[in-house]
Amino acid sequence: MTISDPPASQQVIRGRSRLLDRVQSLLDRAEAVFYLVVAMFLLVAGALIIGGTVGDLVRGLGEDPLLKVALNLVEESLLLVIVGELLFTLRLVLTGGMLSGEPFLLIGLVATVRRVVVVTAEVESYPDGGRELTNFLLELALLAALTIAFAVALYLLRRAPGPDLRSDSAS
Repeated sequence: MTISDPPASQQVIRGRSRLLDRVQSLLDRAEAVFYLVVAMFLLVAGALIIGGTVGDLVRGLGEDPLLKVALNLVEESLLLVIVGELLFTLRLVLTGGMLSGEPFLLIGLVATVRRVVVVTAEVESYPDGGRELTNFLLELALLAALTIAFAVALYLLRRAPGPDLRSDSAS
């Protein structure tokens, strides 16, 4: 061994470092492919939701009361917003590798509002009393509490210092 040759232990460390770099690169690529597949599934789901909603709208206009058709349209539109937020989150992960809590809070908020719409629309007439009325009011109260919790969490998250992830989507 000459004076300029690194010790054997440093060569082993460099070899391990290269191997770890390759493994990390492979895992990064696999993760990106995984997220791309999930994004494709979400796009297909969104297209199916749109197609189903248009079909329901056309059928419903001739058969169902207008209010029922409108509520179904609102419900399906909110479902599309959820799918869109999931796609936005995947795009953030794929482009910047950063994951923020805001998209998940928005998804939770939209899902809660969607459930309120569904619960109130499913009730033909409000229960007169008893267990059914208690369950209905309890579910609405819990959904209201969830809505407030999501809104407060979003407010606090937006006030916290950090990068504004939404500004990237405008460019």
